[in-house]
Amino acid sequence: MSDDVIRMPARSLKEQFSKGSEAWKEQSDPIFRFWAEGDWWGFPFFSLSASRYFGDKETLCLYWPLGTVVIAGPKALDFYAGFCAHRATCLKADGKDIKVLNLILSGDSDGVSKCS
Repeated sequence: MSDDVIRMPARSLKEQFSKGSEAWKEQSDPIFRFWAEGDWWGFPFFSLSASRYFGDKETLCLYWPLGTVVIAGPKALDFYAGFCAHRATCLKADGKDIKVLNLILSGDSDGVSKCS
């Protein structure tokens, strides 16, 4: 195999099957990674269904089809600002700024009580 071969990156499913726009070009599908319940998880940003920040509880809920990520702590709103700007893409609870980081899989009966 020659070293002169230029390899084209594989196109994501989103790029292959969704209608693009002439106004911008996406180079990659960013992933939001987080540590929950002893495992690293990753969700593509583009599949986020909704989000909600509860100011009185300092709690952010990020809703994906697979489940809900619950983030709580005094810096949850700061994280949310970075998340929305695609600058905060990796998160792990530190017990100080982010006190709680849980994943509630869809169909889990406890999910409603934790995010309301």
